[in-house]
Amino acid sequence: MAPLSPILSHFYSHHRNHYWLISQEPVLCCTILMISSRYHTLPGVGGASRGFFIHQRLWQHCQHLIMRVMLGQEKGSKAKTRTVGTIEALLVMSEWHPRSLHFPPESDGWDSDLMMDNTPEHHDSTSPDSSVSASSRWLEDVIEPARRSDRMSWMLLGSGLTLAHELGIFDTDDSRAKSLISSPEGEHHGFPVEETMNFPRHRIRQLLYVFINQLASRLGCMSLMPQSLNHSIVAPSSLNTGIDEWQTFMNSWIELTKLAKSVTDMFFPSATFTRQQLHSGRYIGLLDHFRPLLSQWRQKHLDSKRKCGALHIFPAPLTVYIHRPLTAFR
Repeated sequence: MAPLSPILSHFYSHHRNHYWLISQEPVLCCTILMISSRYHTLPGVGGASRGFFIHQRLWQHCQHLIMRVMLGQEKGSKAKTRTVGTIEALLVMSEWHPRSLHFPPESDGWDSDLMMDNTPEHHDSTSPDSSVSASSRWLEDVIEPARRSDRMSWMLLGSGLTLAHELGIFDTDDSRAKSLISSPEGEHHGFPVEETMNFPRHRIRQLLYVFINQLASRLGCMSLMPQSLNHSIVAPSSLNTGIDEWQTFMNSWIELTKLAKSVTDMFFPSATFTRQQLHSGRYIGLLDHFRPLLSQWRQKHLDSKRKCGALHIFPAPLTVYIHRPLTAFR
């Protein structure tokens, strides 16, 4: 699954780097194993059931590690939880969820549904409303899992952004980051010593910008990313990453994210504004203004060069997003 996501580089795909992953990045290591155990079926008898058990135990340990990060409970060992790898782990979990997200949480004894209620319940069994039951089933099977997914991703990304600020990812001064960030990944790519620290900072800045802004647009929430940081994030980096394919992919994704953000600001500043635009007919004019911009993005990043399949998928949700009010208005 790693080639389908730009979050992790190829550094940990090499066996010689697994020792660093296990000994220095416990959150990222556990997250990779947890996600892998969900989608990989173990060989042999009972492989599927063993995979379910392993995945659940790994997810429980991930929750324990995340709680340590949230509460600032850092152990005095070399395996730290407040690292760049932890931010990558939070990004991975926002994209690839644990299986338990789709099931009710375990009862902790404080659920109001367990209370004894003496109020008589009246059911009219003679006139069942099939439409209500169908809509409630749709809400339970489709809408609620999507909402849980978005809520989980939103909280994880917020935690990742907070930790990034703590580690000095967005600082213009490198003094704090030098003491908090160590990256063998930069050394692996052959960067000079002064660029070894900037390499993970550059990657995390761009990934957080894309993930947070795209999810904020989808949820209709204000972006967690401060406006003052946008220019430094989207501006071309002077760092020679040595990974042209990844940077080209991210540049195209960042441009699409900027389009999505401008669409949110232009089309959906408020429900009242959008409703007025629909009733007045000016919404069509906004669409006519945006369509050429999306076409230019397609010509620049999809039609002119051979790109990976994931990049062809990204414009589709944005197209549906801007045409959705027209469908609802009919």
